[in-house]
Amino acid sequence: MVKYNWEEKYLIELGIPSPKRFKIDARKQIEDSTLHHLQKFGRNRWVSVSEIFQERIRPTDLFNSKGGNFIFCAKGIKSNINAVTLALRRKHHPIISGKGHKGYMYADENCDDFIERWNEKFDAWEGRKTKLSKEKELDINLIEGIIAKLLARNRIEEAQQLQEVLVKYSQNEKN
Repeated sequence: MVKYNWEEKYLIELGIPSPKRFKIDARKQIEDSTLHHLQKFGRNRWVSVSEIFQERIRPTDLFNSKGGNFIFCAKGIKSNINAVTLALRRKHHPIISGKGHKGYMYADENCDDFIERWNEKFDAWEGRKTKLSKEKELDINLIEGIIAKLLARNRIEEAQQLQEVLVKYSQNEKN
């Protein structure tokens, strides 16, 4: 059975004869443009997503076509570029993202301060762990609040089930 894809339906309506090939070619063009821009400018400074879009993608025929506009409209400009940078990282390109929405940098051995950049990337991991622990604490507090409301409304069975979820959640934390 063929899987229904709403994007392909609209691309056909826009006059794209083979929407799958068009999407593959569009992603490849975005990937090549992003990689080229990061290799050219990303070794010396942080390159933002908006800069990649303004300099490399907006002036292209892809973006200015109806099909290209639809692709960027359906997925979003930022998510398209972020997905492409993740795909480039999986292809072993040393692209790192900056702490605090700085953008991206191509941090290979030809970059002047690549050691500091990689150190900053690993420091960002520690920051995410801190935010994760705060988020987990908030989740536990929210669940405890829901349990208290359930008990106040005399919904004891549901409160016990949610308490079991909380216990399971806490045990996974300890492991």
